[in-house]
Parts: sequence; structure tokens; C-alpha cells
Amino acid sequence: MGQAESHNEMDLEQIQELCMAFMKECPSGALHLHELKRIFGIPASCEEETLYIETVFHSFDTNRDNTLDFMEYTAALHLILRGNLEDRLKWSFKIYDKDGNGKLDRQEVKNLIRIIYKIKIHTTAINMTPNEVCDRIFELVDQNHDGATWPIIQRKDGGQISFTEFMEGAQKDEWVMNMLKLDVNASGWVMQNCVKMT
Repeated sequence: MGQAESHNEMDLEQIQELCMAFMKECPSGALHLHELKRIFGIPASCEEETLYIETVFHSFDTNRDNTLDFMEYTAALHLILRGNLEDRLKWSFKIYDKDGNGKLDRQEVKNLIRIIYKIKIHTTAINMTPNEVCDRIFELVDQNHDGATWPIIQRKDGGQISFTEFMEGAQKDEWVMNMLKLDVNASGWVMQNCVKMT
């Protein structure tokens, strides 16, 4: 697998248009979640897209002030829309790791798999439930089996996936990669919603 994926990559001119939308929508320089939703034309009735954009928003709100400044916004655009695979996987791991302990437990993985599942089910043939997807990820990625299910006795904490296991598992297995990375065709999704903005 290559370091960068070029399919559906947005060109710099399109990203520049999104930056101009930030300045138009938010002349104060502090973009709130509802304004980000408006920039991308996300209707309140679309639960999956709302959960996705909220996850993206909070992951780039580095100073935790419930706004994105221009630097946070452009960093988000470039990583999600043009970032290389390794950087997007590192970002995905950070999003999954809600408690920040450097390891993913089953509940952290299940929570995000449910969001990704709801978005991908419309465009991808997934014949497993979110719980089955989570179990399969742990089976394929959890190398030291600290999260294994029967017949191996499961630890009380339900097992964990380390950062190394996450990166290696995603890069070795395309199915795992597609389930773990939070890149739900972000470029295509943004391009589609950019049309709504203009």
C-alpha cells in the first residue's frame, strides 16, 4: 500500500474555496460547530453526518475552546482531504482513543465503528453488525490477544489495541484499514457538499 492515496483528492483551489467560506461564515475567526455544519450543508436531520462532523470538529479543537480558529480549520482540511495515509491513521487512532491512554479498548472502538458503520452502510456492502465488526478488528489487530474472545479467556478490561497494533493491522489488511480509518470518502463528501455552499 502506498503512503498517499490520490483518489478523490481535492486540489488546492477547492481547499482555498473552503478557507474563503470560513472567512465569510466566521469573520471573528472563531468557528463554532453549528457554523461548520452550515459551511458543509449538513442538515440537522442527518444523524450520521452530524456525528461525523462533530467528531472531526472536536478532534481539531486543540485548545478545547469549542471553536476552531483558522489554523485548526486549515489543519483539519489538509489532513482529511490531502493528508497521507499514515497521518490519517494517526489522527484516526487519536479520535478512537477517547481517554487518551494510548490504547483502544472495545468500547472506544465500538463507539466510532457505529458512526462509521451508519455512514458507510449507504455506500459499502457491510454484512456485519457494528459489534461483529469490532470483534473482527480485535481478532485481526490485537496481536498479543489481550482482547481475545473465546476460546482464549478474555481479560477483565476487554482487551486493548496499542498504537503499534493499530498502525500495523490497518496497513496489513485492507478490510481493517477501511473499518478503522475515519476517512469515509471525506474528499467526495466535501466536494458534494461544496456544491451546496455555492
